[in-house]
Amino acid sequence: MVLEPREFRLLDGLRLNPRKSFSGRVRGERLTRKKGVSIEFADYREYSDGDDLRHLDWNVLARLDTPVMRTYQDEEDLAFHLLLDRSPSMDFGEPTKAAQAARLACALGYVALNSGDAVLPRSLGPREPNVRALRGRAGFPRLAQWSGFSRSDHRESLSQALRSFVNASTRTGLVCLLSDGLDPDAPAAIRTLGGRGHEVWFVQILSDIELDPDLEGDLRLLDAESGAPVEITANSYALKEYRARLAAHNAAITESIRRIGGRHTLITPQITLDQFIKETLKREGWTA
Repeated sequence: MVLEPREFRLLDGLRLNPRKSFSGRVRGERLTRKKGVSIEFADYREYSDGDDLRHLDWNVLARLDTPVMRTYQDEEDLAFHLLLDRSPSMDFGEPTKAAQAARLACALGYVALNSGDAVLPRSLGPREPNVRALRGRAGFPRLAQWSGFSRSDHRESLSQALRSFVNASTRTGLVCLLSDGLDPDAPAAIRTLGGRGHEVWFVQILSDIELDPDLEGDLRLLDAESGAPVEITANSYALKEYRARLAAHNAAITESIRRIGGRHTLITPQITLDQFIKETLKREGWTA
């Protein structure tokens, strides 16, 4: 199981808290920040599991035995794009960065589905058909199924995949990227997301050994993305240089996110969902 029953209870009641306001394609349950719009009935839509029963039209249900929801002019759904990095470097660590990313994607997606937002999952790396927008709790099993890792011989780099996403006919909304960010062009690619009008949240996942490698001697390493061998001498100078370059790269990512008004957090695969909810979602205001 991707999430434990106890973890679902921790997520219940949370609501994504974007800084921007986006126009919805279908009526939802998120109050818009647009001015000059009154609270009045707008339309009906089909009921989805998890919808707020306060908006259920009981008269229609009694007359037609069909559950439908009343929607209002000041409400809209949020497009929540879940971008999950499937590149080979995500398979590193114990537990792997990939496993952590999948769990957090499901957790964040569950919060969005619970709030009536539209969840649009997309894999970065392998070329695969995109999953249609998911809505309501009934969409969670499909989200959990999608979070399982796919196999593909054709892969794009992280920055290439982000630019492909930007160039697609994509509805503007909240983009949540779950990745290790280990691509030299990642900061520039992230800025293109902001230029497209998206609000960007980046959950960067790096293993402890990537943050502070404990290596020594002459080593032959393999690039996880290309498979190319790299020979190094792991001495104090080389490790110091590595840490400095990683810090500079992560600082560039943080600055790119700051410049486009997004949010960024750096975690390890060992962080529990309880810690993520308390220290990031709640304390840093990612949810309300």
